[in-house]
Amino acid sequence: LCNSKEFWSSDIDQCVSCSTCKQYPKTPSCNTCTFTEERSDGWRLAAISSFSVLAVVLVAAGLIIGVMLHRRTANNRPLREPIEETTGPLYQA
Repeated sequence: LCNSKEFWSSDIDQCVSCSTCKQYPKTPSCNTCTFTEERSDGWRLAAISSFSVLAVVLVAAGLIIGVMLHRRTANNRPLREPIEETTGPLYQA
C-alpha cells in the first residue's frame, strides 16, 4: 500500500511520489493524487529578508554613530592628571 503522498504505478510495480505529477502531469494514475493547494510563502520570505537587511543597517548605523560620538567626547575631555616627565633634560632632581 502506498501512503497518501504516493500512487501505485503498475508500469514499474511500485509506489511513485505524487510530486512527479507536477513535473509530468500526464502520468497515468496521477488522478489518484490529491493536491492540497500550497500557499505562496514568497511574501513571508521577502518580509523576513527585508527585516533582516533593515536590522543589519540599523545596527551598523548605531555602531558608526556611537564611535563618532565617543571620538568627539574623548577629544574634548581634559586629562585628569598631568603627565609627569621623569627623565630627560627638563627633569631636575
